[in-house]
Amino acid sequence: MINIHLEFEVLAFDPAVEISFNGESLYKGVAKKSFNFYKNVKFGLKEERNTLEIKRYGKNYNKHQSGDKDQAVIIKDIKLNDMSFPHITTHGQFVTDKNETLKTNYLGHNGVYTFTFGHPVETWITNHMYVGM
Repeated sequence: MINIHLEFEVLAFDPAVEISFNGESLYKGVAKKSFNFYKNVKFGLKEERNTLEIKRYGKNYNKHQSGDKDQAVIIKDIKLNDMSFPHITTHGQFVTDKNETLKTNYLGHNGVYTFTFGHPVETWITNHMYVGM
């Protein structure tokens, strides 16, 4: 079992998100500042991976982008069992609806941010902090 904690900065126009873990939808609706989930995980550091997906949808570029206001979600932190590491939010990748692949935590386009990690999560985080696996 793992505790997944997400922290967002939610910008203008009530952006919509769908959060899924290993293919199971956990939340669908207007983004909130934080989410907390307890889920069963796959064990393994390389061969068996867990996938967290954050889908941004429903943005109309004519209605939801005006001057300095943008319908967007910024991923501020991802904590796994209360653990994080610097730049964890850019560990994943964001594929936009324009088929661009970006290393970013700024979800301003419609698209899917995918974050994969191994378990035990303590070992996986240590490897990524110090070894860069």
